[in-house]
Amino acid sequence: MSKKIFNDDFFGKFRRSEDPKMPGADPEKDEDEVPVGAEDPPSRPRFSTLHKQIQDGKRFFQIPDRAGPMQTDSAEPKISFRPAPSQRVISKRSSYIVFGKDRPCQLPSGYGGKGALGADAIDIVVGRMSSLPKVNTRKRPRIVNSHFGADAARIYISQLTDIDTNFAIADGVIGNIKARSGIGIKADVVRIVGREGIKIVTGKGEFPGFGSSGEPNSLGGKIIQPSPTIELIAGNYDGPRTVFGGMFLPRESINSLQPVVAGDNLNSALKDLNGIIEKIMSAIFNLAVIQSAFNAAIGVNLWPANSPHYGAAGGASATQIIDMVINNIWQTRINANLWENNYCTPYGYKYICSRNVFAT
Repeated sequence: MSKKIFNDDFFGKFRRSEDPKMPGADPEKDEDEVPVGAEDPPSRPRFSTLHKQIQDGKRFFQIPDRAGPMQTDSAEPKISFRPAPSQRVISKRSSYIVFGKDRPCQLPSGYGGKGALGADAIDIVVGRMSSLPKVNTRKRPRIVNSHFGADAARIYISQLTDIDTNFAIADGVIGNIKARSGIGIKADVVRIVGREGIKIVTGKGEFPGFGSSGEPNSLGGKIIQPSPTIELIAGNYDGPRTVFGGMFLPRESINSLQPVVAGDNLNSALKDLNGIIEKIMSAIFNLAVIQSAFNAAIGVNLWPANSPHYGAAGGASATQIIDMVINNIWQTRINANLWENNYCTPYGYKYICSRNVFAT
């Protein structure tokens, strides 16, 4: 019995044909081997799949050509990019670096399609049309344009572009930014790792030589907003959503994109709120003590012979209630209103919501 030296499922994907029943048996019609626009290759020996050869007991002393394992080449879908006259393409298999003008899709698209000046771009992409199985196939060659939704992974850098529109990003608080320099990164998963920290910074840098207005944008315009927002939009949706409050509560519409809470301000707010609650409890306690004394005075009533002490007890308790209860509660109400203004309104000096960072 021959010994399996490779994984069956893995090698079943890599086909070379010597069996007439298998695709690509005719070398002159082998679409996996003929690149777009190339001449027909010369005749060559026909091959069966590597998996089949191993099952038939054939032994290998080196990895066969175009088998796939150990970083050897393999038969990939024949997807070719349609370049523009202004673009220079560096490619290997399904990996591309495209130098040229802003072009998110077809030739007329982007600012390069409009003939704008100062719209140079670099498009780094792998896996063109990998999300579309009908296009991403080895059955026949395809010539395609860029597709920011169907390509596997991309880093797009442009001097002048509509970055939100190109990547179909929700407007959010910032809105859909038009005609600015932009960098877009897209893949199934994206990881950013900083061994000694990561900073996400918005706004102008403190560079010398720009005058009192500071650093301009890429078009030389003034940046008015000192602290542009940071938005974390989960699900690429920034609209309202409806929530159900329970059996006796109506449906309520809430914003999906909300300000992030400032932790230090929230901490101070909760401490002050605790102090307000403590004063309320103190006032109630004082009221209970005073009422207890008043009740004790009433309790010594020897009706009807001895009742003149009613007036004395009532006057003393009324004074104490005003000084120790009513004034205390009134001051607490003022503090509660100030607390709400300081922490729960956008003009408060310790507003608990961030004015610059929003998240879903």
